[in-house]
Amino acid sequence: MAQASDEDFSVYALLEAQRRFANSKRLSDRFFGPMCIAGLLRKCLAKLTDRQVGQLVSDVVADELRVLSPEMEICEHAARRLFRSAGGSWAEDDKSAMDEDTPPCPACGSETTYHVGIDESDYLLCARADCEHKEPLSICADDEDD
Repeated sequence: MAQASDEDFSVYALLEAQRRFANSKRLSDRFFGPMCIAGLLRKCLAKLTDRQVGQLVSDVVADELRVLSPEMEICEHAARRLFRSAGGSWAEDDKSAMDEDTPPCPACGSETTYHVGIDESDYLLCARADCEHKEPLSICADDEDD
């Protein structure tokens, strides 16, 4: 069987595979599957930018926390810090692309939110659950002012 390279796996596909193994009825899958996937996931995560990791924290980790819990506040703060800069401490007047006003959804007119792309380019996502329109962005982190 041919061996796939790390680039053949998307972060979200690896997250889903790890969840599938962890929830398997077979004991061997629950034990060995997540261990194998964790190594691949670790390599993929190491290649992501701070902003991409911040998006994962916001999308994946925050979804598992209780609203208004101290853990949620810490998670939100960590994500915003990662979105904001490559390093340094948080200052109240710091802004990032995440803080900018976004245009309305071209499909339905609802609010959009900025998403940092993980396995794709950055995009605006419609906040309305039944629309979920995605609008690709051409904003590159390297082009932003420091």
